[in-house]
Amino acid sequence: MSKNLKLLDVFLFGILVIGAFAFMGSSNVYAAGAPPTVGKFIAPIMYLGAFALLANGLMHLDPERKKANIKTVGVITATVGVMWWPFLIAMSVVQGLGALTNFITGLAGMYAFFFVVLGILEISDLPKKSLGPVAIFIGWLTLAYGIFFILTPNPAGTGTWVYHSSIMFVWFLAMNAAGFMMQGRFRERTAGWIVTFAAVYTFAIPAVFWSMPPGMRGPF
Repeated sequence: MSKNLKLLDVFLFGILVIGAFAFMGSSNVYAAGAPPTVGKFIAPIMYLGAFALLANGLMHLDPERKKANIKTVGVITATVGVMWWPFLIAMSVVQGLGALTNFITGLAGMYAFFFVVLGILEISDLPKKSLGPVAIFIGWLTLAYGIFFILTPNPAGTGTWVYHSSIMFVWFLAMNAAGFMMQGRFRERTAGWIVTFAAVYTFAIPAVFWSMPPGMRGPF
């Protein structure tokens, strides 16, 4: 029964990843007018974020901690949070995202702070209940960003930021799932699936595209 359940988990996750690529390919979002330096700042942050989220997601898919170690995951999470800051500072100094630089780095800074604090709590094996409301608040703030991207035309004149807004909605779900889980009000394994999907859909896939040369970044 357990083996069949694991195979079903792998199958469902595969469907989610394929669906993510399909949605991305059908999106009408193209950042053709984005500065060519955007990828230099964004791609490293996205790759690092994928590592942190994937480590946490997979850990929560193993509630009994038979294969995952919370302290190891904490080291990964805190390290990623710290490593984000040089990129965010450099991006702010040179305004690497143009007019949206401060808008984006402000939100990213909150996630960096969250990763550092979460990592410290995991390493120290301290209760995370107090961090739950913070995660939920960041999730709702991210939802506001998603609404902004839906309603705001792309400066390049190539449509709306559909994929970008979908990233924000997935983060909204992931942060709320994590927050309520920390308070003991959400099933850990379900939160693990949401966070693992977020690692792939909102971090890993965009990181690959932002690493590509201009004109080959799909919806980015």
